[in-house]
Amino acid sequence: MKAFNRLILWTVLTGLALITILNGYVSCRDSAKPGKAYRVEINRIIEQVQRGVPPEEIIFTPGDYTYVNGLSWIDQGAEAQAVERFFAGIGVADSYEFTVKPVYLEQQLTGYLRFSYRLPGADHSVFLILNVFLLAALGAVTALLFYIRKQILQPFHTLQELPYELSRGQLNTGMKEHRSRFFGRFVWGLDLLRQTLDVQKQTNLRLEKDRQTLVASLSHELKTPVAAIRLYASALDGSLYDSEEKRQAAARLIGQKAEQMEQLIGDIITASVSSLQEMEVVPGEFYINELIRKVVPDHKERLELLKIELKVGPYQDKLLLGDLDRLFEVLNNLIENAIKYGDGGTVSMTFREEEYRQLIVIENSGEPLLLGELAHIFTSFWRGSNADGKPGNGLGLFICKQLLVKMGGDIFAEPLEHGMRFVVVLRY
Repeated sequence: MKAFNRLILWTVLTGLALITILNGYVSCRDSAKPGKAYRVEINRIIEQVQRGVPPEEIIFTPGDYTYVNGLSWIDQGAEAQAVERFFAGIGVADSYEFTVKPVYLEQQLTGYLRFSYRLPGADHSVFLILNVFLLAALGAVTALLFYIRKQILQPFHTLQELPYELSRGQLNTGMKEHRSRFFGRFVWGLDLLRQTLDVQKQTNLRLEKDRQTLVASLSHELKTPVAAIRLYASALDGSLYDSEEKRQAAARLIGQKAEQMEQLIGDIITASVSSLQEMEVVPGEFYINELIRKVVPDHKERLELLKIELKVGPYQDKLLLGDLDRLFEVLNNLIENAIKYGDGGTVSMTFREEEYRQLIVIENSGEPLLLGELAHIFTSFWRGSNADGKPGNGLGLFICKQLLVKMGGDIFAEPLEHGMRFVVVLRY
């Protein structure tokens, strides 16, 4: 663009210089060759005087004389001072030229004639028209160069930076709309491509974040069966069971937890190439009793070994809508949190109805969250002030929220005076 600006400048300067040189040349040529027409008129007058016509009788009519308009005579015997004044052109107007010619009669000098005349000049009207034409031509060329600059080079200059910015992943800088008849639609199309790439980039980043969150969440889910296996194994190793039946039940539970771990590991492998948005929730129907039989035995014996009391309130065995397995994961997370962040006293699960929805309430005794922290409790990778020194990655409640929303439900948290309450909302 700078090179083209210099081209425009040099074009204007060169054009003006050529016009100036041409004007100077024409002026010099006219002044160097003033013409000889006035000499012809002078010779005609001298011939008349030599034929005896007195100088004062010669009339300078416009039709006969174009250049000579004045005539003076001085005798050969005039005083020297008068002759000097005569030859000096005294009496001739400053705007006229003059010349002195001797007059001979029978080869005898009789006196001198002084002619005043105006030199023929160039035709100024033609000269003016020529200058106007040259300046108009220069203006047209300059206007064409500016048009090329605005309509072609400027849009192209905008385009040449875009591929470089796109290659660097700079997708935030937009392109202004351009009305160029040559590149306007092309510029608009490239900016639309930039916006599409930017949206795709943001989508990919979000999906990658979701995928990482899902993998971390599923890894978090592994902690529950691992902790149960460790607890049952310690109980078996320490001979805490006083009957063969209890030992066999513990062994079966260890096997069930191992199967659960295998399923979670498979989910982790699947999640490594998917995102949280693709976490499958299978719509279905189940009774509350099915959910209780799946959740309570899974935690009851473990809580007994930890000396934590598990209370399950009364309920009506209603038919609920949702994914039984995913809801089992949600309740597992909530009970795991109650164990981890509670004071080891009690964990309760109660049931109630509200606005045609089934509520499952999980409560634990212990230190509650601060009111200012409740707004962040379901945010991924966020941990509250009561999590100091306790293992975790802040994903359990986030995943609970995501799964319940996919099932058409929801979850809320409420601090108690001495504990926390989580309310799961389900459809029926």
